[in-house]
Amino acid sequence: MAAGLLAAVSSTAGAVQIDYTVDAGIQQDDNVTLSPVDPIEQRFLRAGFGFGVRQDSSMFQLSLDGRAEYRNYRDDVFSDTLDGTMTGRLNWVAIPSRLHFTAEDSLTVQPVDALVPNAPGNRQQVNVLSVGPTMLFQWSQTVSGQADLRYIDSRAEVTEEFNSRRYELSLRGVKQLDPTSRVSLNSQFQDVDFDEEASPDYRRINLYARYARTLTRFDLGVDAGYSWIHYRTSTRQDPLLRLNLGWRPTQRSEFELVAINQFSDTATDALTGIPPNATVPEFVPVGDTVINASAFRTRRLALDYIYTGPRLQFQLGPYVETRRYIDADMYDEDVDGGRFDLSWLLQPRTTIGLLGNYDVHDYRVLDREDKVMRASAYAQREFSRHWSARLEWVRYERTSSLALQNVAQNTVYLSIIYSNR
Repeated sequence: MAAGLLAAVSSTAGAVQIDYTVDAGIQQDDNVTLSPVDPIEQRFLRAGFGFGVRQDSSMFQLSLDGRAEYRNYRDDVFSDTLDGTMTGRLNWVAIPSRLHFTAEDSLTVQPVDALVPNAPGNRQQVNVLSVGPTMLFQWSQTVSGQADLRYIDSRAEVTEEFNSRRYELSLRGVKQLDPTSRVSLNSQFQDVDFDEEASPDYRRINLYARYARTLTRFDLGVDAGYSWIHYRTSTRQDPLLRLNLGWRPTQRSEFELVAINQFSDTATDALTGIPPNATVPEFVPVGDTVINASAFRTRRLALDYIYTGPRLQFQLGPYVETRRYIDADMYDEDVDGGRFDLSWLLQPRTTIGLLGNYDVHDYRVLDREDKVMRASAYAQREFSRHWSARLEWVRYERTSSLALQNVAQNTVYLSIIYSNR
């Protein structure tokens, strides 16, 4: 990814847009170890660097963002930590309308053990890299084809059973029905080879048809087909269904509905979750993903409402999801919850915001239920075009049906920020 970025910048430097922010400040944490008993309160220094890089030219299309954060803890609690995330996609047009080369990368911070709070001692870097060529075919004005070949490398800092090498081949034929709609036939084949012998290798096959329609105020995408996962001694199969529905009743309001039934795994979800457009991250998110070698069947239903006004921006969305792991059923869970994100331009140079999400995790095999709540509020004041100050409060709560698993934490971070935007 870094080599591709350098190539893109050196070839057409004027077409590259680079945004970045640098912040430094002091943080107060009333439970820095996220301990259920005898919490340790600490004040420490914190600094961060976030960036977003975008380019869209005839030869290169690049979207890359990331952030690194350094925390200077006292030595009697934790050693100093440096966490980082990066997600991005680079497409190089080697032969226009014939041959492209694509690189995708997802570097995230995830828990070592997803069943306990993700304190600094329970975190690891997880990286998934995908590279390979794409061949394009144009058989007529309305019929086209595409072949993708990808090499995918998955690495976890601690959980070695996750480490794998994959080869993926995708073939699709597309028929343009009219200027707003199209249908396609799709096939995907993936061979997964884990480094650890205890992690079972498998092959996954997806066969499905897709219908897509794009209108001024309405978007529809439907995938329908079947999936197979072949192990050495057994085979799993299940229908594949994906629905994406978007409706924009006004210029400022939008509804998004997503319904999914499919086989997946942690590495595949990481690549699917790469955002299409780079933005400068404001913090390093710590995920709650189970990092293991097992594929799983997931069913998800989510509805989001998004409002974008001149001063007010708002997003609200409930969701439900089930996961059934094939090789690690102790992590089987039913999840329901919701999230919201609100920002309001109080004055021309002052912005306030509220964010939050609430999830209920029901682990069926473990006979355990966890309720997780995250909420934050912030105020940011701009002093000039590049300099600003931010005060942020974050509340984290985790309550469990198991004894001695309830955790609560409050943090306050006061920072000075420099931005080149």
